[in-house]
Amino acid sequence: MLPISPDWMTQTATVWMLISVRLLGCFMTMPLFAFRAAPMRFRVLLALVMAFALLPLVQTSLPPLSELPPGYTLVFVELAVGLASGWMVRIGLTAVDMLADVLSQQSGLSFAATLQHDAALASGLVGEFLGMVALALAFTLNIHLVMLELLVQSFKVLPLGTWPAAWSSSAVLVLIQEAFALGLILALPAIVIYFLFNMTQAILARVSPQMNLFSVGFAIMIPVAFLVMVLLLPAFGEVVQRSLESPFELIRAGLLVKP
Repeated sequence: MLPISPDWMTQTATVWMLISVRLLGCFMTMPLFAFRAAPMRFRVLLALVMAFALLPLVQTSLPPLSELPPGYTLVFVELAVGLASGWMVRIGLTAVDMLADVLSQQSGLSFAATLQHDAALASGLVGEFLGMVALALAFTLNIHLVMLELLVQSFKVLPLGTWPAAWSSSAVLVLIQEAFALGLILALPAIVIYFLFNMTQAILARVSPQMNLFSVGFAIMIPVAFLVMVLLLPAFGEVVQRSLESPFELIRAGLLVKP
């Protein structure tokens, strides 16, 4: 029988927990894992299984357990690293949410949301549709596999309990700025189309006040929103890919560069 020391068991269990915490943090915030069809129990189980498979990889370059920071500090840092990595992907996809908000507000599909906002449906029907299309295209581009590969490689470069130096507040603000700018660029065609449409209605209503053009125009605004989506869908794959370039550049700079 092979003797197993209590110190070895304690260190193995601690490292297993820390690896699973980093993975679970990403699974909790990254949209490709944190959706309604994937329950929390499945994400926890997936993190534990992957962490158990990564144990030999991490233990080979791990210093003694006594030289590491206190346990709670390690857990908080590892959880923050995982949450931040998944949250950056979510920030990149906010460009699609911004486009959905503009289409919903301009077409009147989310008119009821202005009176009673539902937190579960941030952009109404258009937001749900474009969000599902964006997630489907992200799965098609194997974004989830790329993220898992980055997390696995990060354990070779980024020691446990270390915050990435590249993830500074200025870098995160630049990422948010780029996501907002991309969302504004995507929403500009819809804004221009509805501006011209509303201006035409206003001119016609001024010329012939006896005609209730706004009630007719309200019914036309919804098909215009679907027309805009039809025009955007052929290039939507490039939109999703472009929206995720900056987040993954920052993620690679933090996880794959030695501090």
